[in-house]
Amino acid sequence: PQHMPNSSHEHPLRIMLLGKCGVGKSSSGNTILNKMVFCSEMKLASITVHCEKESAVVGDVPVDVIDTPGLFEKGSNKEDIIREILQRLKLQEPGPHVFAYVIPLGRLTQEDQDTHTLIEAKFGPRVWDYTIVLFTHGDRLEDKTINSIITESDENLRNFIRKCSGGFHVFNNKTPEDQKQVTTFMEKIETLVALNGGSYYKTELYPEKERKIRKRQESILAERDEEISKKEGNLREHYKDEELKKMKTKLWRKEEERARKDAERELYSMSYLMKIILLLAVLCLLLCCNLGVSLKKKK
Repeated sequence: PQHMPNSSHEHPLRIMLLGKCGVGKSSSGNTILNKMVFCSEMKLASITVHCEKESAVVGDVPVDVIDTPGLFEKGSNKEDIIREILQRLKLQEPGPHVFAYVIPLGRLTQEDQDTHTLIEAKFGPRVWDYTIVLFTHGDRLEDKTINSIITESDENLRNFIRKCSGGFHVFNNKTPEDQKQVTTFMEKIETLVALNGGSYYKTELYPEKERKIRKRQESILAERDEEISKKEGNLREHYKDEELKKMKTKLWRKEEERARKDAERELYSMSYLMKIILLLAVLCLLLCCNLGVSLKKKK
């Protein structure tokens, strides 16, 4: 397989799982990392509410998998869910190398089309250059190959796959011990990363509004670095091991949410101020024009 530009793999390869609720994102994360770390949908009560990151060495590559809440989750506001995904800067920093768009084998529904539109609107059109389509329920293939299924599938699905630079792959999450499926998946990912010059999805690639919010959120977090470090030190005095890890995650979630809210508030006030200034300028212009007209008439 073609290795990523940093052939020594000193930095982890960051894979973010995206997709609707219940498509098998968490199970796929467990299959990639070859351990049960994400609560999968098989346990009915457990559904991913926050973004979660888990790590392992896959082959000889350190890998971070970021599991995300399902888009179009029943009873949830999709704007809130996408905001939860976007604001988790710490988990993704400095950015994902690859988005794995998880989808069950079958045809694309209208909801799928809406999900793609939502992702593109919030992440930016370049998102598909960093995306591989990951089909789940590989057990349903029986004696067919994934390629023949795609060839027979509807035009919408084929067009969507064409749009994603990483192509497609299929997992049977019922046999996570079959690590050959993971090896092939990793090879495809490394090829995609190489295609993108070894780079990750940078802040610059997001749409303008999101880019401004992210940059401001990053600088607010940097300004509060000392304050957050103190809070972390405080936690270390009271907690250990797993409990400490949990409490630190909770702390960072809170700080990121606070920074995001402040960034949004600042930028909205700025744009509101700009609108008022613009309105005043237009009014002044109109007044001057009217004044000019009436002076001409007097003459």
